[in-house]
Amino acid sequence: MIGNLPKEQQNVFIRISGVVLTVILAVMLLVLSTAREPQAAELHARQGILDLSTWNPKLENRIRLDGEWEFYWKTLLPAPVNIAGQKQPGTQTSPDAYAEVPGTWGPIQIGDKRLPSYGFATYRLVLRNTPVEGTLAIKKSNIRFASEIYVNGTKLMEDGQAVEKNAGYQAGNSPQIGFFPYHGGDIEILVRVANYDYPNAGISGPLFLGEQTAMLKSHQNRTAIELATMAVLATISIIFLISYLGSALYRNRDSSLLLLGLVCLLYALYNGMISERVLAAASTDLSFSTLYKLKDFCSVACLGLLIFYFYRFRTGIFSGVLTSVTLFIFGAYISLLVLFPISVYVLTAPYVIGLYTLILLWLLVQCALRYVLSEKGERLSSFLWYAAMLCITLYCLDINLFSISLKENVNIGQVCIVLFSILMLFLAVLRFFEAYLTVRSLKDQLLLLDQVKDDFLSNTSHELKTPLNAIVNISESLLKGSEGPLTDEQAHNLAIVTGSGRRLTYLVDELLDYSKMKHGDIPLHRSATDLSSYVESVMRMHSFLLGTKKVELINDIPAYFPAIYADGNRLVQILHNLIGNAIKFTEQGFVRISATLVQGKAELRIADTGRGISPSKLEHIFLPFEQEADAGPMAAGGTGLGLSITRKLVEMHGGTIHAESTLGQGATFILTFPLAEGKKEKRSNVTPFSMAPTVTGNRPLRYEEPVIVQGVRNEWILVVDDDAANLQTIVGLLKLEGYSYAVTSRSHSVLGLLDKLPSVHLVIADIMMPGMSGYELLDRIRERFSPSELPVLMLTAGNKAHQLKLALEKGANDFVSKPFESEELLARIGGLTRMKASVQAARNAEISFLRSQINPHFLYNALNAIAELCVDAPDEAERLILQLSSYLRGSVHFKHLDSKTSLENELGMIEAYVAIEQARFGSRLEVIIDVDADVDRTMQIPPLILQPLIENAIRHGLMSRVGGGRVMLSIRNLSETETRFTIEDNGIGMTEQKMKELRQAADGSTGVGLWNISSRLKLLYNRDFRMESHDGEGTRITLDLPIQHQSMKGNGGYIT
Repeated sequence: MIGNLPKEQQNVFIRISGVVLTVILAVMLLVLSTAREPQAAELHARQGILDLSTWNPKLENRIRLDGEWEFYWKTLLPAPVNIAGQKQPGTQTSPDAYAEVPGTWGPIQIGDKRLPSYGFATYRLVLRNTPVEGTLAIKKSNIRFASEIYVNGTKLMEDGQAVEKNAGYQAGNSPQIGFFPYHGGDIEILVRVANYDYPNAGISGPLFLGEQTAMLKSHQNRTAIELATMAVLATISIIFLISYLGSALYRNRDSSLLLLGLVCLLYALYNGMISERVLAAASTDLSFSTLYKLKDFCSVACLGLLIFYFYRFRTGIFSGVLTSVTLFIFGAYISLLVLFPISVYVLTAPYVIGLYTLILLWLLVQCALRYVLSEKGERLSSFLWYAAMLCITLYCLDINLFSISLKENVNIGQVCIVLFSILMLFLAVLRFFEAYLTVRSLKDQLLLLDQVKDDFLSNTSHELKTPLNAIVNISESLLKGSEGPLTDEQAHNLAIVTGSGRRLTYLVDELLDYSKMKHGDIPLHRSATDLSSYVESVMRMHSFLLGTKKVELINDIPAYFPAIYADGNRLVQILHNLIGNAIKFTEQGFVRISATLVQGKAELRIADTGRGISPSKLEHIFLPFEQEADAGPMAAGGTGLGLSITRKLVEMHGGTIHAESTLGQGATFILTFPLAEGKKEKRSNVTPFSMAPTVTGNRPLRYEEPVIVQGVRNEWILVVDDDAANLQTIVGLLKLEGYSYAVTSRSHSVLGLLDKLPSVHLVIADIMMPGMSGYELLDRIRERFSPSELPVLMLTAGNKAHQLKLALEKGANDFVSKPFESEELLARIGGLTRMKASVQAARNAEISFLRSQINPHFLYNALNAIAELCVDAPDEAERLILQLSSYLRGSVHFKHLDSKTSLENELGMIEAYVAIEQARFGSRLEVIIDVDADVDRTMQIPPLILQPLIENAIRHGLMSRVGGGRVMLSIRNLSETETRFTIEDNGIGMTEQKMKELRQAADGSTGVGLWNISSRLKLLYNRDFRMESHDGEGTRITLDLPIQHQSMKGNGGYIT
């Protein structure tokens, strides 16, 4: 039948089937989750007594105390009184009724009356034949609305004040666990309950009994699930809110992100106040009433925000009237919640819950219909909306089932709310991605059209330039006499042809340049440029245009004028436009080019004695296609782009251009160029930082290298580049951000600076450098540091794939192409320094862990040694206890202050340990400590590095010998920066295999092996100790440590 339907109808049928199937599976999952943990029928209380003889704790870690409890209405039984070992039940001998637990006391009848919701009572249960002894635990989940639990006369838990209303009643209802010792006999449990707030009361949730470990594990698992759910919701909420702030920065606020962020945030808070209620447990300063109201507020506010979201961004599901009515009802409920106590507003809760459920079901049905009827392009997003609404509906139904005690947990609901938040995030990402694809498609179309235009201009220019080049080249060859001597007239005519051809070539280039400038595609290849020679060259090129004009071209720029920093080809283009323009509008007189130094820049003046420019036109002559209308016949022709392109090129060089003119008296164009700082006669190289810092005019600072500057932030960045401009740019950015930095133009200096600086967080290196390239430098750095220990950011002159691939393969962390954007460079610097800080934090944590293993180990061995002497030599034991006390004081002194201690402290602990061991082994043990006089005992070393090595030599090297032996510790300075420590014994020695085993942590070992010391040395110094030994010939351990002293923090400035 289905196969006979059209394809579209078949797809609709499949989607309907999918919706029905998912709803059925969801309902089945929810129903199955209400099934309680399996428990034997015998474990059910009858008439206040529960026989636990059939309970097997190994199979059932905990059991529910379900069944018939004794029920005493309006009676708060006192705890049993122990009289001669007999437990008295209280003031009443028989209960008023038997209440089913879990359940409320509403259905209970005493006489012919059903009990009211408000009041107080006592539940009583006796446990017999409990099969386990030791510490037991009872957990309560939901008792409305105040309770006290007694076990065998001892108050175990209290939540609120379970007393009469006028006697100080206080509400309280949170999951709790109580522990009590059990050593046989019956167990009597009394639960006092009072309620004056909620429409139904009693022990509405199950009570659990189990062993302490099992109960704690169950509680911790549920708490972990609740915290994880909160964390996911909070994280997604932060993502939404940050995205909203990002959109606001661009003045395009996307309020949908704000709404979804608030929904996830409120659900995170709500989730922390149900089930295990971890948020309530953490908020001890808030009253139960406040937390309970906050929970209800979060629930209602979430749905209100969701409704508003659908109204604004999913049109057609909620009309304006329906949205207004619903939000008004929710607003009224929130007002009742804020203004009135729980006992008042909670009376309206069933109606609000009903409306809540109806709205969710309506959303689910609407999203399902939209998915079924969706078009192909909207099918994915429609399905995701349907799945999200199904998840949120299941979550709310699961919470409702839990609140009426049909479920013991909300695990299904927590999974659903996490899926809902993830789906909402995915939908937001999908929406942005679709918008991005649309923009990219439009961009691609525009780029295609732009490319078509550029191709047309390029092809046209090439078609024009090919014959032009032929004309110019042939003319020039004729002028040079390739076909024989020329007459003066012939030479003159050929010169005009050549000049006109070159002029036409510039006009074609202007068209191309204008197109490129719109996209910023004109690169500049700047270098030190001799302004005078370029002016002279362009003047000679234009001399043919003079014709019969009595115009003198004057170059007033001296040959020794400082070089400017400019692109030579573009400078020719600028001069060509301006000089050509001046010649065009000057019939007689002169065109003079002069240059002066003004405020550290070269100011170039091109003045003519032509007709001048109207003052009203001076501001417009640099606009595209602008030409003076009354300029006369000489102004005819041209593209109208010359001055516009000239202005753009000058500005690209970092200069300015403007014109001064009086009509009829000529015009002067004034433009500025930056100077090429520090250039020599040849003007070909850019000199790196030189000599001491100086400032001249507006020139940048120059430094003597290497430059090492302490900034506000103690994050050191090492920069190496042979280009002075790049170095100056990076230094300026680092100064603004407050980084500490070191700068050099020589890659060979980097390794020395790494040793000199306190701790380098990042190296910024250029790939192409003279002497040692960036690749070689990277290899040298990676020989000593991993990418996580010392990040390296490479600078490259272009995005050539093979260069970038090679840099990454050699261990570069990231790269930036030159010329770079300052924001991009700072972002990459920040990311890499944060990564370095994270790695350092993890490294410090690992060092702390390794250190923490040593103190207990040493203490354990020392106490064993003292214990052995307590019987045979108590006086000696007392002396050793004093030695141990001295050691412990020293240990506590440095343990939490720094990762290093002084050599003097370490030697003191060695002496304390040796004294203990010598008391045990007497003359069998000889320990020699030999410290050179030039060794600084204040030098900083890792604590508990030497003492475990001495202990290892004594325990494993000497004491295995009947006659004992000798251990020698010698300390010598190898140089001004390094000290050698040698521990040598004449014990039994060891094989190569044994040495390898000692360097590794043995599984199950309770001691601290040499692996611990080895690991710490590697983490702190990237080095290890050396061990030499032969079986039966003793062992020698050598370690070389850098000489370090306690670090001092400065206030910033230069470091020399």
